[in-house]
Amino acid sequence: MVAAAIGGSAVLGSATSLIGGSMQQQSASDANAAQLQMYNQMRSDLMPYMQTGQSANSALANLTGINTDNPLTSPLLSPIKMDEATLETTPGYQFNLQQGLKSVQNSAAARGLGSSGAALKGAASYATGLADSTYQNQFNNALTNQNNQFSRLMGLTQLGQNSAAGVGQQGITTGQGIASNDIGAGNAGAASLIGAGNSLGSLSNAYALNNLTGGNLFGGGSNSSGGFFSS
Repeated sequence: MVAAAIGGSAVLGSATSLIGGSMQQQSASDANAAQLQMYNQMRSDLMPYMQTGQSANSALANLTGINTDNPLTSPLLSPIKMDEATLETTPGYQFNLQQGLKSVQNSAAARGLGSSGAALKGAASYATGLADSTYQNQFNNALTNQNNQFSRLMGLTQLGQNSAAGVGQQGITTGQGIASNDIGAGNAGAASLIGAGNSLGSLSNAYALNNLTGGNLFGGGSNSSGGFFSS
């Protein structure tokens, strides 16, 4: 009965240790699956923003001439040029020119100058001033449009960049968590095997000692004392 109790205790301890290690490994596996599910869900949620950022970055690269031999010829980096023909097509330019010249002529006529040199000089000065102010306004408008275009595309690019960075950071965190889970499960598995080995080793040692004592450790040997545990 003593032998059976010792043997049963050793086997039970070994089985319990192995079961505990198996449960620890299953828990780690479940935790890994949950972490991966959360990471994949986050990546899926942020994917549209990353794709938008990628498209904006591609458009920005084209507009700034990054993919060309000479970026200074690109739409956003090339010098702003405006010739007379361009200014003449500016909305409202022709109307302002006609109304301004008419006003100059009427003023000259009211003063009795008619088509004199002074009148012609006044008309020329007005036309030149209008052209200068129109050029400056159009230059500023073109520059503003370029800046607005760049800023909006850059904003979308940064949106995608920030989303990608968030996914990357979450990936690092997920990887660290999974590694920690696996290490913990490995340690638990090793500990369970060691515990099982120790339990079985104790049983083996007990039986070896019993043999060395001629079978008297657990009782029932040939010794007339009736065994080590006998009464």
